[in-house]
Amino acid sequence: MATFFSNVLCIFLACLISVYIAITSLELYYEKSGPSDQEQILIIKKGQSVVNIANHLRELNLIKNRMVFILVVRLKGFNNKIKFGEYMIPKTASIKDILDTVITGVSIQNKITIPEGLSTISVIHRINNDPRIKGDLISFSEEGMLAPNTYNFDITTKKKDLFLKMRRNQERILEAAWDNRDPDLPLKNALELLILASIVEKEASKKEDKKKVASVFLNRLKKKMRLQSDPTVVYSLTNGRESLNRELNRDDLKTKSPFNTYKIDGLPPSPICNPSKSSIHAVSNPLKTDFLFFVANGEGGHNFSNNLKQHNRFVKEYRRLKIEN
Repeated sequence: MATFFSNVLCIFLACLISVYIAITSLELYYEKSGPSDQEQILIIKKGQSVVNIANHLRELNLIKNRMVFILVVRLKGFNNKIKFGEYMIPKTASIKDILDTVITGVSIQNKITIPEGLSTISVIHRINNDPRIKGDLISFSEEGMLAPNTYNFDITTKKKDLFLKMRRNQERILEAAWDNRDPDLPLKNALELLILASIVEKEASKKEDKKKVASVFLNRLKKKMRLQSDPTVVYSLTNGRESLNRELNRDDLKTKSPFNTYKIDGLPPSPICNPSKSSIHAVSNPLKTDFLFFVANGEGGHNFSNNLKQHNRFVKEYRRLKIEN
C-alpha cells in the first residue's frame, strides 16, 4: 500500500514539475524578443478570431510559434480584450509587447488637414476621397459650418465621425465668439457673424490684417455702404465648386446673384467658405477704425484708407507693382 501511495505521489510531483516547466517555458516565450527585424503594420479586423490573428502574426514574421501565442492569449484571459485597429509593431517585439499594444488599443494615428477658407464642397471631397478614412460617403452642402484644422484619425474613424467633429468644433467656436462679441456689432445673429467671417477669410491671409479687414466691412455695414468684396463675386460665379483661375473683369462685377456684394445691399444669404477661428474672432471683436477701403499691397498684406482719394492712390500703386512683377 505504501508503495502505491509513493508511486501516486511521484506521479503527482512529476505532473507539477511538468506544469511548472511548461508555464516557465511559456513565460519565457511570452517575453522573448520576436523574430521580425523591421517595423510591421498589423491590422486586426473587427471580430477576428485569435487563431486568425496568430496566423497573420506568423505570416508577418512577428512571432515564431502560433500555438504559443494562442495559449498565452487563452491562459491569460485576453480573448475578449484584443481591440480591432491598425497598429505599428516595432522590430523584435515580444508576444507581450504585441499583446500590450493591441489590448491598449491605440491605433496608428493619421492626419488630414482642412485648410482655412475651403468651400464645403471641397472639404467633403477631401474626406470622401481619402482612402485611409473608412465608412460611407457623406453629402453636405451648407457653407461655413466646418472648422478648418488638422484632424487625427485612425482605422476605426468613419467619414461621418470626422465630419461631425468638424461641425461640432465650428459650432463651439461660433457660439463662443457670438457670446463674447463686441456689443456694437451691426450684426443680428451668429449666422451673420459667420457670413462676414467667411468673407474676411477670403480677403485676408495674414492674421494681423483680419481685424482691420473686418473693421472695414463692419464700418461699411453701419454706413449702409455695399461691401463690394471680390471673393463674393467669385463665389457667385463658381458656387465654391472650383477656382476661377483668372482675374475678375467688369462684367463679372455686374453678375446678378444674391452673393455679389457689388450688386446687393448688406450680407449675402450664407457664408462663402468655411472660415477659421481667427477670422470668426476678427469679426466678433474687430479693431476700432474709421477705415472704409482696403487694397492689396503686393506683399501679402493690405493698405487701408478712410477716404476714396487715398484708396485710389493705393489702387494705382498696387496696379503698378503688378505690372512690374
